[in-house]
Amino acid sequence: MRVSFYLLIFSLYAFPSLSNNKAFYEGRAKFIKEYINELQVLRKKDPDYNGAIAESLTGSFFQALDKKSQDQVEAQALESCKKNNNKGCKIRFRGLAINPDYNRLAVFDKSKGNLNVGMEDIPSNFMLSHKGISFVFSTSDYQAKDFTCAKTNKDNDFIVDIIVSQIDLYPTSFLGKAGLKFVLICGDIKALGSSPEGLAPSHYDQSPGVFMLSVQKIKKQIDAGQPQIIKHIFHHEYYHVIDSTLTKAVVDDDWVNINRNPYSPENLKANVNEILSDGRGFVSNYAKNNEFEDKAELFAYLVTKNKEMRSVMTKDVVIFRKTKLMIERMKSLSGDINGNFWSKLLK
Repeated sequence: MRVSFYLLIFSLYAFPSLSNNKAFYEGRAKFIKEYINELQVLRKKDPDYNGAIAESLTGSFFQALDKKSQDQVEAQALESCKKNNNKGCKIRFRGLAINPDYNRLAVFDKSKGNLNVGMEDIPSNFMLSHKGISFVFSTSDYQAKDFTCAKTNKDNDFIVDIIVSQIDLYPTSFLGKAGLKFVLICGDIKALGSSPEGLAPSHYDQSPGVFMLSVQKIKKQIDAGQPQIIKHIFHHEYYHVIDSTLTKAVVDDDWVNINRNPYSPENLKANVNEILSDGRGFVSNYAKNNEFEDKAELFAYLVTKNKEMRSVMTKDVVIFRKTKLMIERMKSLSGDINGNFWSKLLK
């Protein structure tokens, strides 16, 4: 039994993608639900039944159900995945539960000089680590099917210093669980026809824990008088990583149902200089694209323009309710995301 999907990349400047395809996520959630139901039915007849779902990096699911041991059933699912020439096969579900060891986190290989992000090995060098987050920079032009990361050099300390200052805003307990592991500095980025300042690649509903940024685009924005752009981009993309950690393979109806107005069918652009206060439930035009960008934009403004956001929330009940849900979810990762954390952002 197998289902196939495609690569999903979140970026600051949107492009048509699966991020706006609710049926895509519903399909994945339905597959897992049916697997769990099928195993439960089999176990009622015979408690010796075990099950497993292997998932490949290409997004295919492979299911195994048998009276063999759990390890043998998992080996069966992996064998089925590999026989179909799929890459990076891993066990996602063991029995009726998510495999706690399953992850798609990126890995930096110092000996090879590359950052492995799923199916991509991006040539890069290590710069430094700060509170569990490593900074690397691209050492040659890299082109994949869905994005490019141009060569840059180590002389980008001004960008690193700003991002380090933003990382320091968060409690260590939260940083360790939120999912961000690498900041990859590229000379420039292109993704499916767009040229974003930053992006956070995702393996469908799990992040490899990487935030990528474009030096060229950042410098262009700074020269145009927008030095705050780095902070906004970082927190925006960081929330895409956080969101993957929080929501997994579910459709986020709890968030979408708060809305009183639908998301836009158009591909709306970003403008970090203004917060909308028209009472329609979105903090920016870019937030109107879909629930993923809606959450990331709200979060970026909550961190970078907290005082203004508090004023907006008193006038817009939808934004207030979204903020409340977001804070509750973040607290589930760390109790240190409390009143003190948010109060410090006012200073």
